[in-house]
Amino acid sequence: MATMTLTQVAQHAGVSTSTASRYLRGQLNVQPETAARIDAAVAALDYRGATTNRGVRTARPGAGAHARTDTGQGVVALVVPDFTNPFFTTLAEECADLAASRQIPLVVAVSGKHGERDGGLSPLIGGSDVLGGLIYLGMSRTDERLARAVEDGLPVVVIDEEIDLDLAVDTVTVDNYGGAYQATRYLIQQGHRRIAHVAGPPELSTTQERKRGYVDALTDAGLAVDPELVRHGPYTEQFGASTFPYLTRPGNAPTAVFVGSDIVAVGMLGAAELHGIRIPEDLSVVGCDGIRIGQWLRPQLTTLEQPVAALALAAVDALERAMARRETGTGAGTPGADAAAEPARTVLPLHLVIRGSVAPPSA
Repeated sequence: MATMTLTQVAQHAGVSTSTASRYLRGQLNVQPETAARIDAAVAALDYRGATTNRGVRTARPGAGAHARTDTGQGVVALVVPDFTNPFFTTLAEECADLAASRQIPLVVAVSGKHGERDGGLSPLIGGSDVLGGLIYLGMSRTDERLARAVEDGLPVVVIDEEIDLDLAVDTVTVDNYGGAYQATRYLIQQGHRRIAHVAGPPELSTTQERKRGYVDALTDAGLAVDPELVRHGPYTEQFGASTFPYLTRPGNAPTAVFVGSDIVAVGMLGAAELHGIRIPEDLSVVGCDGIRIGQWLRPQLTTLEQPVAALALAAVDALERAMARRETGTGAGTPGADAAAEPARTVLPLHLVIRGSVAPPSA
């Protein structure tokens, strides 16, 4: 049976994920009928993270550099670039709920989109046993704090973006190449021949792999790749809204666009009317990430949906394994460690969700 997530338990019980999480941790009193529904959902789905954590205490302020939790495993830090992109927020919430359900105390540090912020991590990295592990969800591929954390023996899992640093850490990502190829191929099958790509920052692995999938799908279909139809920029609504002057040049306008991030696509859909563009009549749009707001846009956004619950589950599982290896002295590079202790790379598929923002070209 597939491993159930806290979100699925909450949906089964008809409550929010936060309510289910706090109830199962013994931090929330609910009505008897609500408690019964949550308990029934846990039993029906055979949810393995249902143990409450009434005995868990995080390190108290002023408790000293060597304070630890009652579980003995230390606090886990979840590093996120920011909370302006709903994808990061949803993924962070999933990780936090899973950690809580497994009695793993968790704190969140915001690194900034280029890793420029410390987020309060420096005092915890390097010689302190307060920090028991690190889940890195960042947009900087060269954050030296990661190298220092790994050198100090801290269990680390990198999620979403690949990193350039040569580190022996587990990674959890999605098949960005395959998803982009699928999305572009879908536009081609709808009859589009001039397809633009609005991409993210060029230094990111997600950007590079999505662009590679886009290029290969066009090439395999015998279509030319026009560099004028590829635009790079930050994952923001503002960047999406700013792309139309480049995509509406007379004689060079595309009929479809694959956008490397839903939040960028939101900006495009919001600004389309200002530029006299009808979606999907004049321009078909496919996004990437599957953020919730996409289904409330008009038209609803066709998108590559990220398996957020599966990403969080794989990351937390990988971190628990890494923490266990550190406790037993069987981590990667330790004499006598077996192959199972070597860093693992988990790659999950993206799912194309077809909605109203794509149609065959009108001419």
